[in-house]
Amino acid sequence: MTTNRGGSVKSRAASNAGLKSILRRVNNARCEAWDLVHGVDTCGEIPIIDLDFQSKNKIAGVEYQSHHPAVTRLSLTALAIRHEDYTFIDVGCGKGRVLLLASEFPFRKIVGLEFAPSLAEIAKRNLQNYRRSRQRCSKIEVITGDALEYELEPEPQVLYFYSPFLPTTLDQFAKRIEYSHQRSPRDLLVMFTGAPPMRERAFGSRPQYERLWRDRYMDIYRHR
Repeated sequence: MTTNRGGSVKSRAASNAGLKSILRRVNNARCEAWDLVHGVDTCGEIPIIDLDFQSKNKIAGVEYQSHHPAVTRLSLTALAIRHEDYTFIDVGCGKGRVLLLASEFPFRKIVGLEFAPSLAEIAKRNLQNYRRSRQRCSKIEVITGDALEYELEPEPQVLYFYSPFLPTTLDQFAKRIEYSHQRSPRDLLVMFTGAPPMRERAFGSRPQYERLWRDRYMDIYRHR
């Protein structure tokens, strides 16, 4: 008796592809429902390279996408801090969904950095249109510009990354964090979401950072 291993592998691959397609449609439906309830536009997967704007670092940007709100909310809840003492900064905020979710916590201030002007404008509109029931921080701004040109303020901060750059660009931003921290030592936390190998490459392998928390989607680090 013989078995068609090639056919079996192809069958499993087709099954996995079908399952991923179904899950993607379910997630998209959930995303669109959340947007509808809150009067905003945060869904979609948008390659940065396809957007019409000029930047010397455009090629280093990856596509915009957003987690389900429950994923982000869980990681924000895991922060063992007094939120009022910290500024929350979303590096590569895209359409601003994370900013909206962060506003459910009493941060001192919330900042979104986005170098694609069209995405930054959507994020600003979302801040204006957001229908919220439990917003605890209203001091929110979106800054249109390159994150590598942004000067971190000398204050306690939570820096959030949804894998916004290629590794070489992230290395450059990490150097800016180090320079800022050396000039003004303070409590500084990093939230990084993405595949585990990407998370490890981003901050897990840097001796300056202690990992405080990890789940399926997110790592939280504290600068030592």
